[in-house]
Amino acid sequence: MDLDALSTLLSNGFEPQVEVHAIDPSIYLIYCRIGEQLKPLLSADGAFLKYPSRSAATQQLRKAGLRRVDFVHRSAYEEMIGFEHNAQPTEHRETLNLTPHP
Repeated sequence: MDLDALSTLLSNGFEPQVEVHAIDPSIYLIYCRIGEQLKPLLSADGAFLKYPSRSAATQQLRKAGLRRVDFVHRSAYEEMIGFEHNAQPTEHRETLNLTPHP
């Protein structure tokens, strides 16, 4: 799915669950939850849509007509040497309400 398809869904009254994932300090990817699966939003050439910041990603979603998005940042601590492997993975999840784009 791309941003145009998401915008069409939104204009038809369907609001899928959308997540912005922080992959790196300068890479943010957008996913739509379809059932139990997360599907990435893609560009016209089929590549992952990448944004340099959370605000850049949410601005595009706002323009598409989305009103609510979950921001997700998973911790890399469990990949570190000496980390207790049976501990719960850490994740920061925040729901953002997006104001309509003028």
